[in-house]
Amino acid sequence: MSVHTADSHTFKLPSLSYIDAKWEEPNLTAPAAASVRRQKSRVSAWLAGRVAWLRAWRQDREAAAELASMSNYELQDIGLTRSDLGRVFDPAFNQDLRTRGR
Repeated sequence: MSVHTADSHTFKLPSLSYIDAKWEEPNLTAPAAASVRRQKSRVSAWLAGRVAWLRAWRQDREAAAELASMSNYELQDIGLTRSDLGRVFDPAFNQDLRTRGR
């Protein structure tokens, strides 16, 4: 690709490859590098699981705070009482719903 400038000089862009070297020449990586990648993959999967758990926990806390801020009439509208709020996010309380959903 070339671009004409105001001085009528031609500026040539370098030839860039957007493909990673590991795809172009897969034999460049050493066997030890593959095990390091697997280990990094396990760590990444572990970390992703922890981040997902943290996000779910935070969403549960936000929902619990929203339920706690509702009036008794609003809670009654959705079939809850104020005494139910502690059990809403308890996994043992929701186990029947989880088994029916499968």
